[in-house]
Amino acid sequence: MEPIIPAEPFVQTEFYQLGNGGDMIFERNLFALSEFLGRPPPEIFGGQINDQPGGQLQWVIMVDLCGRFTLPMSQRIQFSFRENNWADGLARGLQEGLARLCGQNALDLEGERFAYYARHNSLGVPMNLPSHPQLRHHVDHLDFMLSETRIDLDNSREYANHTHLQLAQQAETIKVIANERRTLRRLNLKKDYTINRLKAKIASLKATIETQVEQLRDLEGEGEGEDIQGTATPT
Repeated sequence: MEPIIPAEPFVQTEFYQLGNGGDMIFERNLFALSEFLGRPPPEIFGGQINDQPGGQLQWVIMVDLCGRFTLPMSQRIQFSFRENNWADGLARGLQEGLARLCGQNALDLEGERFAYYARHNSLGVPMNLPSHPQLRHHVDHLDFMLSETRIDLDNSREYANHTHLQLAQQAETIKVIANERRTLRRLNLKKDYTINRLKAKIASLKATIETQVEQLRDLEGEGEGEDIQGTATPT
């Protein structure tokens, strides 16, 4: 889950800070762990962006887990991802923030109730957990499956967006081709009309010429052989 750089300018429209009495999924554990480690309350930012045709993965979620300001200081954790809406992004950010905080502070959590919580490294990849006395490796197996499922779901959403874009482009192409076809049909009709009109004009001119030739012949006959057309008479 590497940082995401939106293709369009990102405008924050949503903000959520832990420690204000909220009771969302994973919120209490993440806030309690932050307090235990001496960190400020985590903050989550979100905003919608329209660079994914199809309506999916339209929200960019950014999570900020500030480090401890007093000695010993701790490293700040920041990451971002895409989700379909703010509510789903908020729940995912809380769970992922809890897992990354546990992964960064594994040594400090030995013997604490957070020691067997799912852990992720700085890239969001699941880490091995110590074997639980009763659950054994059940928790990290579930976390691994959750991580793989999220990856598959994100890939499916991206594929759906890509397919939607292709269909939209095909529809637009078909529309352009249909418009061009109508234009060509109009041009062909206009050309056929022009050709037929010229054919009729040629036929009319031929008839006129034939009529004039007949008239000349009649005039020559009335002039007792006089060459009205100016043709030289052989001697």
